[in-house]
Amino acid sequence: MKQLPKYLFLCLGLYLFATSCKKEKFTIDPNSNINVNTDTLWFDTVFTKANLGAPKSVNKQILIYNPYKESIRTSILLGGGSASHFRLNVDGEPGFEFKDIEIFPDDSIFLFVEVHPDPNNNSPEFNPLIIKDSVIFNTNGNQSKTMLVGWGQDAHYIFRDSIETDTTWANDKLPIVVYGYCYVKPDVKLTIEKNMKIHFAPRSWLFVEGQLDIKGQKDEPIVMQGDRLQPDWEETAGQWGGIWISYPSYGNLIEHSLIKNATVGVYCDSTPGIDGERNVTIRKTMIRNMSFDGISGQESTIHVENCISTNCGRYTFLAAQGGNYTVLNSTFYTGGRDFSRQQPTFGYTNIDRDEFGRVLRTYDIQYTFLNNIIDGIQTDGEIGQDLEYSKVIAPSFVDYNVIKTKDPLGLYGASGSSNILSPNMKYLDASNYNFDLDTLSPAKNKGVLLSPIIPDDYCNRSRIAAPDIGAYESQF
Repeated sequence: MKQLPKYLFLCLGLYLFATSCKKEKFTIDPNSNINVNTDTLWFDTVFTKANLGAPKSVNKQILIYNPYKESIRTSILLGGGSASHFRLNVDGEPGFEFKDIEIFPDDSIFLFVEVHPDPNNNSPEFNPLIIKDSVIFNTNGNQSKTMLVGWGQDAHYIFRDSIETDTTWANDKLPIVVYGYCYVKPDVKLTIEKNMKIHFAPRSWLFVEGQLDIKGQKDEPIVMQGDRLQPDWEETAGQWGGIWISYPSYGNLIEHSLIKNATVGVYCDSTPGIDGERNVTIRKTMIRNMSFDGISGQESTIHVENCISTNCGRYTFLAAQGGNYTVLNSTFYTGGRDFSRQQPTFGYTNIDRDEFGRVLRTYDIQYTFLNNIIDGIQTDGEIGQDLEYSKVIAPSFVDYNVIKTKDPLGLYGASGSSNILSPNMKYLDASNYNFDLDTLSPAKNKGVLLSPIIPDDYCNRSRIAAPDIGAYESQF
């Protein structure tokens, strides 16, 4: 009995030795992968509003789980590496890359993520409005990602939110940044004052069922564009969604604004909220670099005056499925940046057709297109129509325009028409979006004096008794 304790110690030692020598098994099956608890990690704080000049670091966690009965190895990489605004930490070890991290069976580890924008360096190159990166997991030949999204520069951020009471966005030296959408609810008015800068993340929209009052000034316009501020993205189409006006919205105003680099500039998808009211009035506004349409409406009432819509992947202006459209003293042009489009730059129709061209439905339409330039590089012309004339409501006019068209049916060059067809238009610098008229332009002094009078042009310059056609009144 006196030897029993020594015997027990010997057995225990042999057991521990045997278990310590037992090799841990790892699954290498290519069908085996880790589970990650999120595909996107959001950092929703305005980090650059930190005190004492130090960036505020918000710490968040990603749970990585091994669901198998064997251990598993995974490698973790921060996509942006050492240049990223984000930082990683695994088991107390900071870094940008972690190789062959072991996770025991039915066990998990935490990956800690921080973000460090620099509040003292608000340049768009270093601190974009929206900071993005990804964590990449490589496991048994499988790759998966968790996206990292945070806010960079000082701004007011709207993250998939609605405006539920009358609201004003006024210039307080900080831009508005919309991520996902900003939705203006019915019976609610959003006022955007002069000089406001509004940026939209990819696939983000301004949805309006209430009312917009967007009123800039010539020298302090409202600018709406994407969130990429680097020079390479300055004139790149399709960076965000656009302005979408829907029933029961009416009485919207957009004036002295620049809307650029979206999918659609202004789109109206419904009839007016109140009979006889316009969905939207657009004045002295430039819409450019749309991957789809500049101004587009379906069964809508749209008034456009002294505007430029240019370089769009489909139409710079489209009136579809009927409605009531007035377009006065505006310029529509798509030049070299034509996105391989097949359509003319300006179109209007009251017929809905299927993919085989068969008529599905026709609509009432009324239109007044006066004193406009409709121009571009399409050799077959830059205006198109598809009309059921029995549903064209009188009076409807297409006159006193400068139009690039072969006009095979005599629609725009018939006797009594004052349209100027297939001209060699002359602009001061169309490649840089200056559509002011050259001294040799055929649009000079060829417009009709409208009633009510449009007293000035896109640049607030006075129009004369024999006005020029287009958005600009020439100074030559």
